[in-house]
Amino acid sequence: MIILYGSPLSTYTAKVRLALNWRGLAFEEREPEGGYKSAAWSARVAMGTIPALDHDGFLLAESEVILEYLEETFPDRPLLPAQPQARAVVRCLARLHDLHVEPQVRALFSLIKDPTQGSRLLSLKVSLEDRLQRLATVAVASPCMAGSQPSLADCGFAVTLPLARRLFLELGQPLEIPAKLWVWEDAMAADRTLQQTLAPWRDALEAWLLAFRRP
Repeated sequence: MIILYGSPLSTYTAKVRLALNWRGLAFEEREPEGGYKSAAWSARVAMGTIPALDHDGFLLAESEVILEYLEETFPDRPLLPAQPQARAVVRCLARLHDLHVEPQVRALFSLIKDPTQGSRLLSLKVSLEDRLQRLATVAVASPCMAGSQPSLADCGFAVTLPLARRLFLELGQPLEIPAKLWVWEDAMAADRTLQQTLAPWRDALEAWLLAFRRP
């Protein structure tokens, strides 16, 4: 049995949820025991983070580690290509997401909560657009990030790039992305599994934004 611990608003929970659904794996999704950042949850997951995956009693945290575990545990439903160099490209793209793109997007949440920090908005926009231009030089995007089939490289970006565009729009500064990434977004929009997977996340995001919206 697979249990995914997370929350509807968490981008990294959505990232793992997408990998599970693309693999066609049955799973149950639950809120963290005692709530996110609770003492009860920290007693199970040392850093108190989400998501976490429980597979037949084996508990594992950190989204990228979870994705690699699923790859090794269910090799008949791969999200990594067969060739070593192609696998390395997928892993590189996934690292670019986690280390260089997602943190820039996450920083926008504080601007939504506190508009007095608006002076940071333009610098974040310039920085993220620069990183997306750099990403476009590495990504294949024909139509998926690393080639013709969905891979681990798509799981994070499928959540983070729509989130970035939505948050910048909410802040009144539409984000510009390279044409290659628009091609990729169009392909992701046509993926029914992805769209069904992201529906709860989108609903949670809109509810969160509404709570902070000023008249």
